Amino acid sequence: MTDRNLRGIDLNLLVVFDALMAERHVTRAAHHNGLSQPAMSKALNRLRHLLDDRLFERRDGRMEPTSRALELAGPIHSALSDISRTLSLSGILDPRQIVATARIATIDLHQTTLLPALVAALRRDAPGLDIQIRAIERDRLHDQLATGEIDLAIAPPLAGIRDLRAEPLWKDHLVTLVGAGNKLALPMTIDSFAAAAHVVDAGHVQVAPDGQGISVVDSILAARGLRRRIAVVLPSSAGVPFVVAAADLVATLPSRIVKDLAVIPDVRVVPAPLPPVEVSPHLIWHPRTHGSPLRAWLRAVIKEIAATL
Repeated sequence: MTDRNLRGIDLNLLVVFDALMAERHVTRAAHHNGLSQPAMSKALNRLRHLLDDRLFERRDGRMEPTSRALELAGPIHSALSDISRTLSLSGILDPRQIVATARIATIDLHQTTLLPALVAALRRDAPGLDIQIRAIERDRLHDQLATGEIDLAIAPPLAGIRDLRAEPLWKDHLVTLVGAGNKLALPMTIDSFAAAAHVVDAGHVQVAPDGQGISVVDSILAARGLRRRIAVVLPSSAGVPFVVAAADLVATLPSRIVKDLAVIPDVRVVPAPLPPVEVSPHLIWHPRTHGSPLRAWLRAVIKEIAATL
């Protein structure tokens, strides 16, 4: 559809299309929408012109949809349903009346305690709210939030989030995991820390083609003219303590996350030889959704759960 045609579409035309798909009869669809039969026919003709397709053809007393109409039917009905639900939400939300889907992007670091507690609370208080958890795509996060592809994100502080809103969920600090058999002298200095070989998870650290990371840890080291070697990159944090226990690698993660990982006897948790730094997970959303009753309620639930963890 061209931009010109898109500007010619109004909501009433989509309602007409949806009614014709349901009734397959112009007169019945007109009655359903409170229109006269000529008004319904006029609206259908406008749609045909704008979409450059017959859309419905009369066969045996019924208006049968064309292949183009069948392609459009699902997305249009879904969009009208979303609009209807949004307009029906009042400023005071009754969670038990919610029928919707919320999409949350996060890194796996927050999926062991926060998300299970959130899902349990939503199943209890808002059983009609479906939740889709997605992996963070840092390069696309702003656009995903702006377009509504996702509703919220839970992530460490992100540089360059532009006009997005963000609130910390709790305070945390970095700790380092070291295997019991590692010959690294403790306590570590920042120089010996930088010289060690590291294991990271892909969600917490972006790794460049040369194997070097881009994170708050790497920024601290770079400010001191240091650079660490990332020897192993894992797809999630779950395997980090096992790798640390089995090899001469170290790993640095927020302390709250380390508490949620598997307890491995051969792994020591020691202070990270780094200055205090902000590593709290943040709740991130786009300003255009700030006033949405549903999203505001969901943010409040997440913050309330985070405060109890």
